[in-house]
Amino acid sequence: MTNFSTIYLIIIFIIAAIIIWFAGISLAKTTDSLDTRFKLGDALGGLVLLGIAGSLPEIAITVSAALNHHYSVVIGTLIGGIAIQTLVIVIFDFIVKGKRPLSYLAGTPLLFLESLLVVFIGLLALLGVLVPVKLGFIHFNIFSIFIVASWLGGLYLINKARKMKRFFAVPADAQPGRKHHERRAVENHPFFLKKSNLYVIGIFLLASLFTLVAGVLIERSGTALALRFGISSGIFAATAMALVSSLPEISTGVESILMGDNQLAISDIFGGNAFMPALFIVADLLAHKQVFSFAEHADVMFIILGIVMTLIYGFAFLIKPKNRYFRLGGDSILQIIFYALGLWSLSFIH
Repeated sequence: MTNFSTIYLIIIFIIAAIIIWFAGISLAKTTDSLDTRFKLGDALGGLVLLGIAGSLPEIAITVSAALNHHYSVVIGTLIGGIAIQTLVIVIFDFIVKGKRPLSYLAGTPLLFLESLLVVFIGLLALLGVLVPVKLGFIHFNIFSIFIVASWLGGLYLINKARKMKRFFAVPADAQPGRKHHERRAVENHPFFLKKSNLYVIGIFLLASLFTLVAGVLIERSGTALALRFGISSGIFAATAMALVSSLPEISTGVESILMGDNQLAISDIFGGNAFMPALFIVADLLAHKQVFSFAEHADVMFIILGIVMTLIYGFAFLIKPKNRYFRLGGDSILQIIFYALGLWSLSFIH
């Protein structure tokens, strides 16, 4: 796409973003419906499938970037996406109703566990960037394998925790909303209420196809735009591309908040953040290289930023701050400050 004019590239990027928005919404609804019908989340394999389905934009960007040797885009998307998707929770906090912040209304020990999984995987990604390539073997960085194993193990443990009452302890005036298994009521999906399983699967596959194609267009046009504007493709991927790929999570998360499913909105964000670094093993396989070795100083900053932002919310779920300022909890205000500082620090990174 480097031969296209800047205007055409911008138009392609915007159209692809719109497709991801609408296809992502359909994908989320069909995924929930299939989860309802087949109880996918009751098994580890089902959780893996649901995690993959919810991250199709990132998968498309990763695959396209790896095949085109745009390794900085892979790293920026999978690492930078953690920070910007965590920042999305600020939007949820702003729109939640009541006098208490979202971390108070939704915070449970289970969310703290989920945040710890994101932090642990983020630390493994940081080690993958910092540890010399010679510690890897074949075409995989050893930490790419550790991340996948940790993600699968974390999913298993969190799924076990969801069945234990002590992980849902909240104050009397909290409003966590429905649990995962409670969301699987058929009436939650009126659009598909009288539709056959084959119909829902067809919509799921069609939405997946549109999402994947749009993800490829985002990667190709975004990389070309970064080159055209003289911006690091990794930084562009960690910000603009990561934001676009987060659009489905924003839409479905806002819907969950408006329905009172406060905990689920945050849980879905953390679930996606834990999964994204697991895609490094896919990038390693497609590129026949250890993609972590192409990381730059900005990538290290984004990893640390994502870890810090996740920890802020994680501890907020335990501390449960009660006050809101300008409709935001103190934890969300800290998120904005830290993300702004992170972007500002990019001017000092060479």
